[in-house]
Amino acid sequence: MKILLILLNLYILSFANIFDIKNLTANFTQTIKNNSNSIIKYQGNIIFDTNNILWHYNEPAKNVYISQSQIIIDEPELEQAIISNISEELNLINILKESKKIDENTYENTLNNITYTIKIYNNKLQAIFYTDELDNKVSIVFKNVKTNTDLKKDVFKFNPPAYYDIIRK
Repeated sequence: MKILLILLNLYILSFANIFDIKNLTANFTQTIKNNSNSIIKYQGNIIFDTNNILWHYNEPAKNVYISQSQIIIDEPELEQAIISNISEELNLINILKESKKIDENTYENTLNNITYTIKIYNNKLQAIFYTDELDNKVSIVFKNVKTNTDLKKDVFKFNPPAYYDIIRK
């Protein structure tokens, strides 16, 4: 979970700096491959602005809301949400400043001993690749990327139904 949060913040701020974008929407496919070559695939869409991220996973249904101070994992099928405060200070400005251009379409950034490779094409995000702390190879491929669109202000607001179990960590 912690690495996902770091990756998401790295992603947002790196591209906000490189392309000076205010927001982004895209479809994604996330693939995780372990040492036994087992593969798990997730699909969904992402919306972000400079302060918030919403990852919407299609199967299994899940929404991950991330702000500067907390992360909310909404699991509709379980009728629950897990709310955690972000306690680790991430110096996101330094992450931006340290992002290195490798070639015309590739940037890299290392955080907590994990190197993230970010692929772009025609100034649009294409993919992020990294190996996590459990040695899983993770790729997130983006399609239908749109930047600087009009976003509804409440898109990042989590409103749980009354019957949800709310777990605070």
